[in-house]
Amino acid sequence: MQKDNIVTIEKNFDTFHLTTTRYCGNMKDINEREAFCNSFGIDSTKIVFANQVHGTMVKKVSSADCGTFIADCDGLITDDKNIFLCIFTADCMPVFLASRDYSVVAMVHAGWRGLAGGIIESATIRFLEDFGISTQDIFAYVGPHIGQCCYQVGDELKKAFNRPADEEYFSLAKEAQRQFKKLGIKKSYINSHCTCHEYEMFFSYRREPTDKRIMSLIKCK
Repeated sequence: MQKDNIVTIEKNFDTFHLTTTRYCGNMKDINEREAFCNSFGIDSTKIVFANQVHGTMVKKVSSADCGTFIADCDGLITDDKNIFLCIFTADCMPVFLASRDYSVVAMVHAGWRGLAGGIIESATIRFLEDFGISTQDIFAYVGPHIGQCCYQVGDELKKAFNRPADEEYFSLAKEAQRQFKKLGIKKSYINSHCTCHEYEMFFSYRREPTDKRIMSLIKCK
């Protein structure tokens, strides 16, 4: 669901969350990020960031972590209602996860390496071990990312996912949905935007290598 060409929001995911578009600017730039946050009434001092190493680590955070980049992780989880969880993307999947009552949320950066390594499972383990929430009580939403239409892949990825040698294009979203189902997550939603060919809306590293990024945020209800 597009809102004023500024952010994308999944209407079926009933908690505060958003993914910016390129109209908002480069969210890795602190000045542009703060300008966006101010315009949307978001307290930028309450954001916690993952430093994103294309791994599988998901870490529990709280208000004490505000303003920091959490080392060696690609996912954040919290039950603290006073903070926002943030990741940056430019083709990888932003994966939003929430408990049934939205009292616990997670924000995951899922490139193909993290997806192959099991970062979604790592997040569900945190839900269970840190908060006693089982996978059937988790909702999932995948934000804008590079679509199968544009994601031409090589042998390394095909081997990681056991794909046929002659398969030219790969769907990150379909693989995420397969993992959701296997893990027991029964409610999931996929945003249909492709960051690669929708050049007027998103930054895309595949289309044009860039340091610029869009931002995904989530907050407990």
